[in-house]
Amino acid sequence: MSVLSKLTRANIKRNKKRSIVTMLGVALSVALLFVVIAIPTSFWETLREYEISQYGNFHQSFEFIPGDKVEIIEHAENVESVYYAPQIEYTGDKEYLEDAVTPIPASAYEKLDSLSEEQRTADKEYIVFVRYAGPMRKASYAKPMYERYGSDISYALGEAGVDKCYMRTNSTFLVFDGDIDYNTSTVFLCLAALAIGLVIIAGIFTIRNSFNISTTERTREFGMLSSVGATPRQIRHSVVLEAFIIGIFAIPVGLILGTIATHILLGLTNSLLAADTAMVFFVPWWAIVIDVVSGFIIVWMASASAAIRAGRLTPIDAIRSTQDVNIKAKKLKTSKIISSYFGIGGVIASKNLKRSRQKYRTTVVSIVVSIAIFVGLSSFVIDGQRIVAAMYPYNGVEYVAYDASSEEFRDLESKFDLGDHVYVRDAITSHGLYVTALSSEYFEKFARSVGVKDDFEHAAILNDYVEHIHTNGSRSIERVTKNGVGDELHLKTVDSTKGDDYEGEDLIQVFDTKISAVTDKKPIGEANLYDPTIYVSENNVNVDKLVFSYSSKLFANPGDHAADVTSYIGALNEKKSENEAHISGFDLREGMKETQNIILLLAIFMYGFIAVVALIGVTNIFNTITTNVQLRAKEFAMLKSIGMTDDEFKRMIRLESVLYTLRALLIGLPIGIFISYGVHYMLGAGGIGLSYELPIIPILISIAIVTILITVVMRYSVRQVSRQNIIETIRQDTV
Repeated sequence: MSVLSKLTRANIKRNKKRSIVTMLGVALSVALLFVVIAIPTSFWETLREYEISQYGNFHQSFEFIPGDKVEIIEHAENVESVYYAPQIEYTGDKEYLEDAVTPIPASAYEKLDSLSEEQRTADKEYIVFVRYAGPMRKASYAKPMYERYGSDISYALGEAGVDKCYMRTNSTFLVFDGDIDYNTSTVFLCLAALAIGLVIIAGIFTIRNSFNISTTERTREFGMLSSVGATPRQIRHSVVLEAFIIGIFAIPVGLILGTIATHILLGLTNSLLAADTAMVFFVPWWAIVIDVVSGFIIVWMASASAAIRAGRLTPIDAIRSTQDVNIKAKKLKTSKIISSYFGIGGVIASKNLKRSRQKYRTTVVSIVVSIAIFVGLSSFVIDGQRIVAAMYPYNGVEYVAYDASSEEFRDLESKFDLGDHVYVRDAITSHGLYVTALSSEYFEKFARSVGVKDDFEHAAILNDYVEHIHTNGSRSIERVTKNGVGDELHLKTVDSTKGDDYEGEDLIQVFDTKISAVTDKKPIGEANLYDPTIYVSENNVNVDKLVFSYSSKLFANPGDHAADVTSYIGALNEKKSENEAHISGFDLREGMKETQNIILLLAIFMYGFIAVVALIGVTNIFNTITTNVQLRAKEFAMLKSIGMTDDEFKRMIRLESVLYTLRALLIGLPIGIFISYGVHYMLGAGGIGLSYELPIIPILISIAIVTILITVVMRYSVRQVSRQNIIETIRQDTV
């Protein structure tokens, strides 16, 4: 073992705190990369297992194959394995499978792993399920393998006298088993490379400062080694060796942390989403190889700049430790505001940061990366929630039933507490207006809320406020008619199933009404409707002139009675004939809960990603600031020895904290906002009318956390230095 290697190992042991924090940063980067790879691969494997459970583990099936012809398929080129099932008769409950494109459900046939000699006879027919060997699609072929070999098998069966042979392809399973076309695979690879690249870049930027600080700390040591014959290559090798040793210990820890985090996230997914198949943990061997290699790339590239800089030092500059101070005197001028408010301590702090720009910048870069990622990626969650809310707005109801007659509605109303509810029937007119009849009790309540006080049998409430989405993503609400209160309307009511021709025999009736109120309010259950509508009571005097071309709807809030309502609807349907309209009842609470859970999962994934990246940055900031302060212990001791008071010293540290914070926020926030807008643009939120929304909350959180973090770390670091003896500290040649 060389002297430099021994010194490198001794340096790691001597600076245990910094080494452990650096290892933690590397481990978190590896863990984050593991999760980024493991979640998609686990999701992919879950879908693959689900398809196998539903249909079977095969690529193609061949039906109506005589037992004595099965061997043609078994010995066909590139057939990896087969299994069998007795031929199904497509009658009764299996009639829908005849001539269907989809594969046969696994529950519809009896699987046979092998066929005996007695079964291989011409008078017995089988379904043969085939798996092909090797990749499904090769670059040298335009068509996927199953199409090439499936056609060959069909041709061979035809040549052998099999006249009736029906071939099905398990297309969905093929996708999950690797049959992805070139364009799709390119997109997947690009997205994967982008995600891995982002994690690697974030890891490099946030960890490299630790190696820069380590190199700065060992500068005098490198100078002495160079003066006694150490070459620049050996110096560089020493820095890289330190990174390699840290990687050896940190990467396995990262893999363990990543495995734990992935299991936690999959557990949350399974508990929040009521899926038919639970998410399974699956990480292929190549993913672990990528993670390990990427971990070493992170530590190697993070240490590269420090190694190069260390190798370029001349012995004299290294021993004198002047390489970080290279600035003209006029650039050290300090603002009068700083000198008047912070005193001599503030002046020294400002000059020190200007002298040691490299150390100052490395710390700021760490904070900037964390701020930019946190603010920028927060838009994934913010816009995701807004998109889901826009696509599935809450319309004030928990339960909806379709195709119930007015008598059935009254029956449900008498037997159950439906809460706030309404029975709705729709008609369309030739004027482009909908006419919606509401149950009388709810209509009276709704009418009173918009200013109608009486005569509800004649009342008509117009809502013609329509939201327009402009090309720039902004929204405006405008009325689409000029009708006002008191206007009389004579609406032709038509059968919408007859298209746009409203003349002649298509004319049904004329619905006469007078507008009682104009409002932008909508009844419960109608939040998703954007067409101009006239609301009337089911007891309106002219309601018999309306042609209700659409299915009736019942919107209700039965609460805990929802399951009872569904059971009762099922009992009503059992009494009906096939020709009668059956009622469909849906408890929307499960759907709303699932939507909310999806939003929650999105938040967990994204904020988890952001939190880990931020934690990497925090460890690096802690490492950088504490080591910088430790390296300046001799400077602090000299200042105190010549008369700097504790108050001046504290003001100096406060100013450094303020400068760190301001510089990081002034750079990091604009970058984060730019990334945030890019995320909004990529999500296509503007396509559904969502204008860009500045992430105010993440910005405020960033300001608060950065301010508190830097203040706490600086105080901790200074307290550690203040405990040292001034004379002993000045006498030290190195830290």
